[in-house]
Amino acid sequence: MKNHYIVIMAGGSGTRLWPLSRKDNPKQFQKLTSEEHTLLQETYDRVSPLVENLDHIYVATTQSYENIVKEQLPNLPVENIILEPCGRDTAPAIAFATRIIHRKDPDAIITTTPSDHAIKNPGSYICTVQTAFDVLADHPEKFGLIGITPTEPSTELGYIQMGKELKSDYKKRVFEAVAFKEKPDAKTAKKYVSNWSYLWNAAYFVFKAETFLAMVQKFTPHIHDALVQIDAAKDTKSMQDIFCKLPKEPIDTVILEKLSAQDRFVVPAELEWSDVGNWRTLHDFHRCENSTKNVTRGKVVGINSQNCFVFGHHSKTIATLGLNDIVVIDTDDAILIAHRDYAHEVKKVIEQLKDQEMEDLL
Repeated sequence: MKNHYIVIMAGGSGTRLWPLSRKDNPKQFQKLTSEEHTLLQETYDRVSPLVENLDHIYVATTQSYENIVKEQLPNLPVENIILEPCGRDTAPAIAFATRIIHRKDPDAIITTTPSDHAIKNPGSYICTVQTAFDVLADHPEKFGLIGITPTEPSTELGYIQMGKELKSDYKKRVFEAVAFKEKPDAKTAKKYVSNWSYLWNAAYFVFKAETFLAMVQKFTPHIHDALVQIDAAKDTKSMQDIFCKLPKEPIDTVILEKLSAQDRFVVPAELEWSDVGNWRTLHDFHRCENSTKNVTRGKVVGINSQNCFVFGHHSKTIATLGLNDIVVIDTDDAILIAHRDYAHEVKKVIEQLKDQEMEDLL
């Protein structure tokens, strides 16, 4: 484990959980699945058993969130906060973090994890990542993914198609990752779920740093060149200018999809999992946990209301009467009331707020 490193990706904006999640304080820094810990804090605790030394845990975020990370993870060394000058999606972000860790340890094996997911059975997650580490010890030239066994035909997640099984005595079964599938329509999603070979792609990656940087140089030479220029930059502003000129590019499309199936592997994980992607998925997470259809936080009076999610944070009481399948989110300056089935369309509200120049609500 001495060469194992974790990078927690914490630079996202989480707009689908508006009005609680805002650009200045997005969802990874909110207490959404626990009243004691934020999603970032839960993630840190979950990944800690994967490293020999807690100094091998890094958080990749933007400069806007540096102080929040310091406040929420006071034991994290300041030098382990990797600050991206601006958000440029996962390909530049992961390459930037990898280069920093590779300079420290040329033999580093890295796993990246989103900071805003919830997992009820962390032991299964740990075992799955450890399996991926073991595969890389035997096959350092490969790139690993953690795929989640689907529990429903989701149209809001991408999928990984499994291929030939790698013959081994690993803790868990391991397969070639033969294809990536974008978010499907409902009919296609049902087809995927009925076929054992499809997994949810939740953006959990495991790789040897040296191998990944070679992939960056081959498939995205502009990112490689930018990293070289950043190393040579004489001041912070020059470094920022170089990084911010990079296009926004997801790692899946610009690097992973260009690898052959033999160069990729996936370890299936049976996780009690949520990406906390919108208010409906958060409702489902709590509803399953509490075995009740109505889920509330704060002072709530519910009368003849079924399958509702009411999230209050303030001294005022929220009362519902005769409602079904409704989400109510209360904050200081905004209230969201939506049908559960439309919760994923909050981005339309964000777009309208932008059009109306209501920046203080974003």
